[in-house]
Order: sequence, then structure tokens, then C-alpha cells
Amino acid sequence: MTNKHLGRGLGALISSLSQNQISQQNNLETVQQIQNNAVSFLNIESFIPPKWQPRKKFDTEKLNQLAETIKSSGIIEPLIVTQTENNNYEIVCGERRFRAAQIAGLNQIPVIIKSLDQKQKSFLTLIENIQREDLSPIEEANAYRNILQEYNITQEELAKIVGKDRSVITNSLRILNLPKEVLKYIEDGLISAGHARSLASLNDNNIITDLAQKIVQDKLTVRDVENIVKFYKTKKIKTKNLKSVPPEIKHLEKDLQQSLGTKVKIVNTKHNKGKIIIHYHSLDEFDKIVRKLKK
Repeated sequence: MTNKHLGRGLGALISSLSQNQISQQNNLETVQQIQNNAVSFLNIESFIPPKWQPRKKFDTEKLNQLAETIKSSGIIEPLIVTQTENNNYEIVCGERRFRAAQIAGLNQIPVIIKSLDQKQKSFLTLIENIQREDLSPIEEANAYRNILQEYNITQEELAKIVGKDRSVITNSLRILNLPKEVLKYIEDGLISAGHARSLASLNDNNIITDLAQKIVQDKLTVRDVENIVKFYKTKKIKTKNLKSVPPEIKHLEKDLQQSLGTKVKIVNTKHNKGKIIIHYHSLDEFDKIVRKLKK
């Protein structure tokens, strides 16, 4: 499966998974059940949420917007569900549509009932969310990791199933190794997936955290961060040069700058040794600074 599958729709992906099963299991009855796309209408009370759902957060505002669309136009794309032992129906694809339908007050929802095993349900739920770009970077990375661990497959195999390059899977998984503070920035939407991937390519957590703070404070673009990371890797910048200045040092710098009327930088080491750098731009300015210091 190549990247082009992501543009073919979920039905094509189900068909692709089915054909793969034919070669591996030769179970024609199961394949016919999976490929049966008959649409049914089921009471909304008969649904249960998926046991394996990579998306943990649902945007309330977007759900309300979708609910308004459903009120006016209905549900255009049926949900994919499987029947449970107690005659309920587990949602495989379309939980967001289901939640919006509840808000819209629908009594029945169009569905396609499939006979799927847990592995198929896991893959299809992940694929649908990836196609719709509904997952946060952390949710997507966790989904990849869970599938890799649960079904003991390789990143290469997973990449083929979801229609992405292996490097996409690898770079996504690296995000989970970022410091907790940085992960919080990502969860809050302050740092994008592009920012996160660049940060994850660094090895020093102190530098990663400092750069993440700078992204948030200075609103750096992904290109800005890519250039900073590239410069760090090529020029071998020392960690101490990128460490953030402690608040008390910043306060002292600000006081000195106000007193002297020029930029002041304090460099302090672990052993409380260091230097004070006072900037000047002309001899007249230098003379003024000297007089102030003498006072």
C-alpha cells in the first residue's frame, strides 16, 4: 500500500485489507462479510463507543458545527460498526459523527455492519482518523506505538497498512520521548507536529525544553525551528550557550540595563563565577557608562 491509498476513501482501504487476508488466510467467507457494504439504519441507543480509539479529545465547537450540518443534510457517510455478543453495535469508524448525531437529536444513524476481528478494527479506526487528520501528534504517536506492541508488527509493516513512509512512523514515535513540559505544549496546541518532529531530532532535553519555550514565547515557525536545529547539529553548539537564563539573573540584567541605559548580559556558571557584559555603541556612550559606574 502506497501513499495514494489515503486519497481513495475508507472503503478502498477495507477492500485492500480484505484482499490481504485472502492471500494470508484464504478465508473467503470472512472477506465477503467485510466487503458487504449494505447500508442499514440503527437506533442510536444501540451503539457503544470503540474499545480502541486513538483520539482522546473531541473538539466541542467542531462537534456542534458538525451537528448543525447533520441537522440540515443528515449523515452522508455511514458509520462502520460491528455487532457485539449482546446485540449492540461497536463503532469502528465514525465516533465523531455518532457524537454529533447525538447532539443533533437523531434517533437513527446509517451504518455499514462489518464482521471484523480486533486487529482489523484497530487498523481501520487508526486509518480513518489519519485520513481525516483528526489526531493530535501525541494521539497519533500513541496509536502507532500501541498497534506495534499489541500486534507485534514492524514499523515497515505498519507503514504499508496506513499508507505512509516508514520515516513518518519513526519520527512520530520519537515525539513520545520529548520532555513532559514539551508534550504539554503539544497537547495544548502551542507547538505543532512540525515543531515537535524537529525538537524530537535533538538529543539534549535541556536544549529541547529551552527551544520549546522559545517557540511558544516568540511564536517561531516550523522553518525557524528547523534552521535552529540544523545549525545546532552542524555547528555543534555547546549546551550552555542555549540554556535559558534563570529568572533572578534576568531580573538583575533588567535592573542594570535600566541603571546604565544599555544592554547588559550576566553569564553565571554552576560555581557562581562568571562575568557581566556591558554593551556600548560609541565612545560617548562608553564615557557615560563609566561615569555611572564610578558613582
